[in-house]
Amino acid sequence: MTIFNMLMVTLAMTVVALAWFGLHYYLNPPIENPDGIARETASCGDTMEVALKFNGPRVADVRCWTDGCAISKMCVETVGMLSRGKTVPELRSIDIPAIMERVGELPDTHMHCAVLAERTLQKAVTVYELKNRDFTSRGTEGREKHIRNDGKNLQAGTATREEPKYVVYLFPSSNYAMKAEKILKERGITHKIIPVPRHISSDCGVCLRVMADQLEMVSEILREQVAWENIAVL
Repeated sequence: MTIFNMLMVTLAMTVVALAWFGLHYYLNPPIENPDGIARETASCGDTMEVALKFNGPRVADVRCWTDGCAISKMCVETVGMLSRGKTVPELRSIDIPAIMERVGELPDTHMHCAVLAERTLQKAVTVYELKNRDFTSRGTEGREKHIRNDGKNLQAGTATREEPKYVVYLFPSSNYAMKAEKILKERGITHKIIPVPRHISSDCGVCLRVMADQLEMVSEILREQVAWENIAVL
């Protein structure tokens, strides 16, 4: 290959790259003065950003960005699609199962993409709530109680009689966890899919959290349908 040909190839690649970045910027323009914005980085190194713009009580515009793989991009864009037109309580319901309902089953090696997308969105919603306390003060007491009672935030020795305690089911793979989640949802049993807590395992997967006083009932329901590896107290 001659020097001229090499220069032409380099020029063509540069033009394609600039065109791609230009198209991406055009389709995903930045939001000026977002009402809520968050940027989170997972242990895998992927970073996501979600910016929310509200018009009254509902999301009018969303900008999502990631430097991760195609699955990361798919998950964060799904979060953006699900967020448009939603109120804060509706945004709080956008979790890992809601994301996976749209993107389909993910391999365990990429479950962290859905986890990161949920975490980034919820942090952006929290930023919005903190900036707009006057609009979100209704129900704040219940929200603060929810935060205190979240299994990820409970600290040893701080629980009181009024605060619920949780246990988590650890499964061989995320597909098992999602199957168990579906079973409990159909039964109307309170539960939540959460990232595996770091003090329990360094795995980037998810687990199923339930109330401790429902342990016996949930175990009986799941025993003949879904296998789990371990049960841990939060």
